[in-house]
Amino acid sequence: MRVAKALFHDIDVLYHVYDLAIHPCDDCQVCHSTLHCKFDDDMRMVLSRLQDCEHLVMVSPIYFGALSDQLLKLINRFQMLFETKFTHQKAIMSIPRITLVCTCGANDETMFVGAQRTLDILKTLFQAREVTMLGLKNTDTIEDILSAYKEDIEQYKKSVNPH
Repeated sequence: MRVAKALFHDIDVLYHVYDLAIHPCDDCQVCHSTLHCKFDDDMRMVLSRLQDCEHLVMVSPIYFGALSDQLLKLINRFQMLFETKFTHQKAIMSIPRITLVCTCGANDETMFVGAQRTLDILKTLFQAREVTMLGLKNTDTIEDILSAYKEDIEQYKKSVNPH
């Protein structure tokens, strides 16, 4: 949460996924045969907000080469949107820009491979025109991130808000 606030001052809606009550997808196949999910939880609120979303920003630490379990839980629930779009051939929302910021304590670029693949899938799902992956390695504290990646962060901010 602190990384998101530090990087994106102009965020309209900010969710901390650990504060959301989202059930994990259990592959029940309800969304395969209908246009709905069987769960009535905070994911409905998230999906509602995504309807008008111009820029989806997700921030996650990398644990053992993967996004946090809570963010993955939210992303896995996009399965309903995948089924709507590809199985039922119905339109879903488009999100023009998606940014994924990942932090990793290790000094190893390969830790971001899984996150990049997830971002590629989200690009296809949401028909994003612009996707950005910021993989910040060797970062254990917010201070590490802001000092070590100050130039990268400023360059990214300029690309997002060129004014």
